[in-house]
Amino acid sequence: MIKAILIDIEGTVSPISFVKEVLFPYSKEKMEKFIKENINNPEIKNILDQVREIEGKNLTVEQIVQTLKKWIDEDKKIAPLKDIQGFIWKEGFEKGQLKAPLYEDAYEKIKEWKQKGYRLYIYSSGSVQAQKLFFSHTQYGDLTGYFDGYFDTKIGNKKEKQSYIKIANEIGLKPEEILFLSDNPDEIKAAAEAGMKVYRLVRPEDAQYIKDFPYPQVKDFYGVEV
Repeated sequence: MIKAILIDIEGTVSPISFVKEVLFPYSKEKMEKFIKENINNPEIKNILDQVREIEGKNLTVEQIVQTLKKWIDEDKKIAPLKDIQGFIWKEGFEKGQLKAPLYEDAYEKIKEWKQKGYRLYIYSSGSVQAQKLFFSHTQYGDLTGYFDGYFDTKIGNKKEKQSYIKIANEIGLKPEEILFLSDNPDEIKAAAEAGMKVYRLVRPEDAQYIKDFPYPQVKDFYGVEV
């Protein structure tokens, strides 16, 4: 019996284009100004030190900015990049320069599932901070109250079975009591191998149906049966 629903963001509840065409360019454009304005913030200093550690060099601030911009272009899933983007996006959301677009069906079903008593969790490659920002500034208002918890890649790679086992342990449920929704076939496979029930979302603008895919594929949340 399903007790919790674990949900991906990009391509699942929101168009991939929002991240690639709005959030990434925004963080790249604001990167240098943001770092220079917050250079004395201990959290930002720590992020800069993490970049130096990853690169194995004592980089200048300018070199760090260029490295982070390069990582954005390469779509690197690296913690210090995700963390600094989270800070930049927070500023953008709070200033009203950014608003998160949610698919209507995703919003309606999330609301319905919460009312029915299911525990709802998010698992995304964006930092937990960025996830909370996203859901607190949607076109439907602040939706953070719908969710019981958030997971990012600090718990593990989204394409590895072990990550889903860790999430199940973290929320105190068996994997088979959790339903996972994502557009990514590798993530679906990993979650299924961990024992979770799965549905792959195939949004027309974001993904295509895979012939002979061994797990259910639906075009929107209305096709998901809990």
